[in-house]
Amino acid sequence: MALESTEPSEPNESNESNESTDPTEPSDPIKTTQQRTDNPLLQTDGLVKRFGQFTATDRVDLTIERGEFRSVIGPNGAGKTTLFNLITGALPVTEGAIYFDGADITTLSPSARVRRGIGRSFQISNVFGGLTVRENVRLAIQSVARDEYTAVESLFKPTDRYDELNDRTEAILDRIGLAHVAAEQANALAYGDKRRLEIGVVLATDPELVLFDEPTAGMSVEETRETIDLLEAVLVDQTLLLIEHDIELVMELSDRITVLNGGQILAEGTPEEIAANQDVQNAYLGGMTE
Repeated sequence: MALESTEPSEPNESNESNESTDPTEPSDPIKTTQQRTDNPLLQTDGLVKRFGQFTATDRVDLTIERGEFRSVIGPNGAGKTTLFNLITGALPVTEGAIYFDGADITTLSPSARVRRGIGRSFQISNVFGGLTVRENVRLAIQSVARDEYTAVESLFKPTDRYDELNDRTEAILDRIGLAHVAAEQANALAYGDKRRLEIGVVLATDPELVLFDEPTAGMSVEETRETIDLLEAVLVDQTLLLIEHDIELVMELSDRITVLNGGQILAEGTPEEIAANQDVQNAYLGGMTE
């Protein structure tokens, strides 16, 4: 059973931006072969986000292991989207730290985090409607591949480099089932196919961690099932962090679940542990899983 509506938009901060202009910021070229370590893939340490006097995220300690499927649930206004915005760099951190594969990324720009291996899909389909399906995927590949070359080297790229980009584009289109509409403009796609395309765009950045903010919002039952099957098929090697209001879906898919309430972690555990947690029942589930 899906819960209603999405979380309210975050308050606007006109004087803060996490898009770094520091020329010393590491370029973090995309890793074509993901390097495994013993570190948790993602950790937050005492993460706080305040908007004036309002605390949206309150001392959140989160640990995501490599290969895990973690869901984040909670009532509207619990701080779920704020947490995602902090992890991806869309919002600056007020206090605390964020570590990705052991490295402190707290002050890195959103683009640098993408190059480190963090991808995100939004609540609303976020593709370039005026471009073709193929162009959307290729542009995402180029956005990270460009960092493998200096400006001078890019002028003398071997022509087979472009063949490699094209081949990877076509491979992703095959994987997401959109090769047959590759030449169509993205804004002409049905809603479910637009969401497929967005998954392809995320996949094109070669992420190790993918954050999905309500990927099935607005979908029919059939489209929801198709989308979940696609996620499980094409992102089998990635670590997934999901915001989702469909509790039945969360219970089916998750390895572990984090419950937020009032910007704080109320509970964490397996789906079975969360379903049996009385505090979660009182604050959020309201007997829905019984």
